[in-house]
Amino acid sequence: MPQIADELRCGQKTVRRWLHRFNHCGLEGLEDLGGQGCKRRITEAERSRIVGLVRLTPPGRLEVQPSNEM
Repeated sequence: MPQIADELRCGQKTVRRWLHRFNHCGLEGLEDLGGQGCKRRITEAERSRIVGLVRLTPPGRLEVQPSNEM
């Protein structure tokens, strides 16, 4: 198994997992399962709005404006 992992440039645990899936389900076990991982908690529209707000000057922040007086 270490030789397979080295040749595929992945971990031995990954090779074991894929072999187990192949032995259990055949070629269908090697298909992409999809949906693995965290689901997004906000919509793309909400994300865009947040990014837009980050670019704005926060309310109440003192803005220094240059003056020509010395």
